[in-house]
Amino acid sequence: MTAITWSRAESEEGLVPFDGRRHLRQVAELIGAVFADELDTSGRSALQEMEVVSRLSPLLGGLLSSTFFSEFVLGYVWVDNGSVVGNVTFQRTEMSGTRWRISNVAVAAEQRQHGIAKALMQATLREIAVRGGSWAVLQVRVDNSAARHLYQSLGFADVCQDGIWQRPPLPITLLPEPPADGAAEVSLRRLRGRDWQDRLELARAARSQLAYWAEPVDASNYQPGLGKLIGEALGNLTGFHQVARWGGWHNGQLLGAVEAVAANAGNQHQLRFDVRPGAPAGFAKVLIRQGLRFLASAPIRPIVAEHSGDDSEGVAALQACGFRPLRVLLTMRRLITPADV
Repeated sequence: MTAITWSRAESEEGLVPFDGRRHLRQVAELIGAVFADELDTSGRSALQEMEVVSRLSPLLGGLLSSTFFSEFVLGYVWVDNGSVVGNVTFQRTEMSGTRWRISNVAVAAEQRQHGIAKALMQATLREIAVRGGSWAVLQVRVDNSAARHLYQSLGFADVCQDGIWQRPPLPITLLPEPPADGAAEVSLRRLRGRDWQDRLELARAARSQLAYWAEPVDASNYQPGLGKLIGEALGNLTGFHQVARWGGWHNGQLLGAVEAVAANAGNQHQLRFDVRPGAPAGFAKVLIRQGLRFLASAPIRPIVAEHSGDDSEGVAALQACGFRPLRVLLTMRRLITPADV
């Protein structure tokens, strides 16, 4: 059994509540080392911000970090011989405080297999229970079997998978075989701003109930606000970035939609698509091809697609069109009970 020490002295050892004034720089370095190959653009940006704050003067940096983390983000660290070798972060995901997100579970490579991650997680679950939380939610890479086993042993259950898929920056060649007969019956047309409610309803229908519980579809991503309309119009006019959307309809219902974003001045293009359950076989491939046709005229860049890893047909269509998994995350959840206190 791992010993837990709650020393608040300068020589603190073992499990210690995170203190931004003392731990922020080492935590940033630990996260950067452990997740070096996993951080996306936003993750790297957040890490850089942590490092900047940690390098400010002791007074200013201490005030900023302690104010932010005490109000919005909590955590624990594991200290060994004065060095932070383990970390966990947790925060409310809603104002009611019933649901908490756990993240940045990291242990230095040379300190693993000693129960540090388990001790950090147990302390976190206890703190969430004390603060009246009902659910703990986290994400883990599907190929991280050791972490998944730990979370399962602590009572976490699978919710859904969300993947980032990437197509290499090669000239786009469309697949020669025709789509399935059922998919051929669905014709595509360009979607306009007025179709946003149908796109929103489709996005909600395409997610499972558990996936929707984990992350409800944000209506603001579909509503054609003035700022969004002006931004897309300027992007298309200047060629800085171009956005195009297509949808397939049947009996007045939107069966599927694809959005392609050509980032002519960026480093990667983007592709997103949704398919309604029960749509004709092969329709996901039709949507992806349409997006690729649009991107074929853009500068050669890697193409990144965000899609549910639980949609086996959608995943197969991505793979058939040259996409490979870049990162697939499994969302897990655990009910908090009085026994956790």
